[in-house]
Amino acid sequence: MLKKHGANARLAAGGTDLFPRMKYGLTQPEVVVSLKGVSIDLPKVTKTGKLYLNALMPLADVERNAEVGAIVPLLADAIRSVGSNQIRHMGTLGGNICLENRCTYYNQSHTFQFVEPCFKRKGSRCYLIPKGKKCVAVFQADTVPALICLDAKVEIIAADKSRQLLLEKLYTGDALKPLALSQDEIIARVIIPQPQPVRGTAFSKFSLRGGLEFAALSVAVRLDMDDKGDRCAAARIALGAVSSGPVSAPKAEKAIAGEPFSDKLFREISGIVAGEIHPVMHHGYAIPFLKECLKTQTYRTLIRAAERTEYYGKK
Repeated sequence: MLKKHGANARLAAGGTDLFPRMKYGLTQPEVVVSLKGVSIDLPKVTKTGKLYLNALMPLADVERNAEVGAIVPLLADAIRSVGSNQIRHMGTLGGNICLENRCTYYNQSHTFQFVEPCFKRKGSRCYLIPKGKKCVAVFQADTVPALICLDAKVEIIAADKSRQLLLEKLYTGDALKPLALSQDEIIARVIIPQPQPVRGTAFSKFSLRGGLEFAALSVAVRLDMDDKGDRCAAARIALGAVSSGPVSAPKAEKAIAGEPFSDKLFREISGIVAGEIHPVMHHGYAIPFLKECLKTQTYRTLIRAAERTEYYGKK
C-alpha cells in the first residue's frame, strides 16, 4: 500500500507522533496505513547473544521485558523518560526511532500566524533563525542515543526487499528528510548485539519540566572495562536534541579509552564533549545554556555509568 500510494500515504503504528501532526495540518495524507493488524513477536535472544526486538512493541512492553532489563538496561532507562505512561503504552519502539524532527514554530497550527511557509513547509525562511539558510528542526527521540551506544541495527523491509542498517546510519542530519528510508520501507526489528561482560551504562534526559516534555538534550553513555577491570577499554557517548540528528562524541570516546576512572577524568571528558558538540538553539534554550547543560549532564551520566561497572569508587 505504501508503494502504491507513494507520497500520499503515511504509516501509523501507535500514532502518538503522526496524529498530532495531522491535527495541526503539518501532514495531510490521503491514505493512512495502520500496522495495528500486524502480529508482534516477542523479544528473542539468539545463540550468539543477539537480542531481537519487534519494532511494533509498545514502549511500555519493551521497558518491562525481563530480557531487556537484564541484557540492555540502558534501553529500559531511556524508555522510562519518554512522555507519560499512557504514551508509552501507545507509542512503539519503531515509532520513537522514526520520530519526526521538531521545532517550536513548526509543530503547531499555522492558520493564524507564521503564514509565510518555513523550510519545513516547503518555504524559504526559518522563523527560529531569521537569516538561516536551512531548516534546523531538532531530533528529540529518547531511545535512539541509547540504541546507538548499544551498537544496534535495524531490519528494514519493503514490498520486494529487506536490508539491515546500523541504527546511527539511519539518520541523515537533514531536518527536511531526517531518515534514510524510502517511501515504502518499514522498520521491522531492532537488533542489539551481545554486550560485553563488564559494562556500565547510563542515560540522562534534561528538560525544564519533565513529564510530557521533549528533551532539551539527552545523553547516553556506555563504558566497557578491560580484562583487569581497572581501565576503560572502549566507550560510546551519544547525544540527542542537540542537532537535526543524533550525534556521537568521537574525541571524548577516544580520550577515555585506556584510562582509569576518576572524577578528574570525567570532568575532562565532559569538557571535551561540550567542546566538540555544537548544539543548535531550540525550544527557548540558548546555545550557551545548552553548552553548560551538556557538560553537566555528561559528567553526571559518566559517573552513573562508571558506578554500574561495580569498580568505580571501590579501590
